[in-house]
Amino acid sequence: MSFSHNKLYVIFPAAGSGSRMRSDKNKLLLEVGGRTVIDRTLGAFKEFADTNGIELIGILVVSPGAVDQWHDYITNELGYTFIRDIIEGGATRTESVRSGVMCLDAPDFDEPIMDDDIVFIHDAARCMIDQDSIRRCFEAMQSENMKVCVSGVKTKNTIKMVKTAQDGSVTVESTPNRDLLYEVQTPQCFKAKVLIDCYERAAQDEFEATDDTALAEHYGFEVKIIEGAYSNIKITTPEDIIIAQSLLLP
Repeated sequence: MSFSHNKLYVIFPAAGSGSRMRSDKNKLLLEVGGRTVIDRTLGAFKEFADTNGIELIGILVVSPGAVDQWHDYITNELGYTFIRDIIEGGATRTESVRSGVMCLDAPDFDEPIMDDDIVFIHDAARCMIDQDSIRRCFEAMQSENMKVCVSGVKTKNTIKMVKTAQDGSVTVESTPNRDLLYEVQTPQCFKAKVLIDCYERAAQDEFEATDDTALAEHYGFEVKIIEGAYSNIKITTPEDIIIAQSLLLP
């Protein structure tokens, strides 16, 4: 398959504390099917790029003080040369991704970015990302009119809107129509100019969001949902490692 855009930038946030994993090892270095979480994540994008003749340019955003450790592992041990820079993140997801966006937009970055270049933001902990989900997102972003999209799946569970009392008790206020609800995942995908503008404005406004497309929504951009996969789980707790292992079974 040929694409009108043959270059893909990916920012991989990897600066989370991983406290919910309850492990003395960074969760990205835990193994799933004989490969570390981070290896599986980066390897999925490399496979997509190699298969489709895409130039892949990645930035890994890691915890403060961990750049040298990650550089040795990613570059020397795994040999992922498409990771062009490894930088420190911040205290929140928005701060960490902003660091990656600023790195991409820096005058001295070795792959100058153009306004209509495609940028994915993909959680380093989502190691079960499949080739079809990456392809669908990349295909969607080929359109000149597509500015922002996100991989997502229909919500399976009933969701309750609640309120919490001063004594800590939780009461249901309403039940949204499940047909109108999606769980968003990553990749979250942008044309470069839109992404840079959103993060510049968010910095000025001191606006924080739990995901990147929420910034785009906040600033008036239409966000399209692209079909994802229920298997594209984020490794967060010990149970997620077990689930990921089971997904690899034949």
